[in-house]
Amino acid sequence: IAWSQNLTAEAAVAERVERVEKDELFRRADVLSVHLVLSPRSRGLVGAREIGLMKKSAVLVNTSRGPIVDTEAMVAALKEGRLAYAGVDVYDKEPLPIDHPLRSCPNVVMTPHIGYVTDENYHSSYPQIVENIAGFLDGKPVRVIGG
Repeated sequence: IAWSQNLTAEAAVAERVERVEKDELFRRADVLSVHLVLSPRSRGLVGAREIGLMKKSAVLVNTSRGPIVDTEAMVAALKEGRLAYAGVDVYDKEPLPIDHPLRSCPNVVMTPHIGYVTDENYHSSYPQIVENIAGFLDGKPVRVIGG
């Protein structure tokens, strides 16, 4: 099942998923994975109300951007047993402060914003990084943004 503010019924069929409304997604999902860009309309999209719709056995995964999920509401649900687990790779504040409440939740898997890392990504980006540094040091920058 899937939901997005932009997902059409036709696009859902093409992707072989069932398009549902937002509340139904939260009610039905066993694992809810967030995949959105951060924007004014996605900030706080997963709040206390939405988390409250989820099954107590559900897993919430956020690898998109921290502010899309209300962290306080997620922590409260995890600690109170209203949400089984969470997987988090992004945070409202990065790096995550040492005393952050998420760190004391035993039912959370956290990674330090490295969810994008793949072999393909390394093989593609690292040679470009070296080329960028060498170009800058030689006074001939490459991949310059702006002017």
